[in-house]
Amino acid sequence: MVKISNKPNVSGIKEVSEDMEYGSKLIAREGKLYAGLKATRFKGFAYGIILAIVLVVIIPAFALLCGF
Repeated sequence: MVKISNKPNVSGIKEVSEDMEYGSKLIAREGKLYAGLKATRFKGFAYGIILAIVLVVIIPAFALLCGF
């Protein structure tokens, strides 16, 4: 005689839903990171140019004027 259970086997469904949830969280995290990088790229570029000018032009010119 075959016993029929009234409880469905949902372990496979749980695994798939957990995998989908994990994947969607990764996609959302990547989207937030990209949006943050996109929002700050011009500011970072400007800071980089200013820092490069200070390191390459202003500090050596100041050192020459002071006699170092």
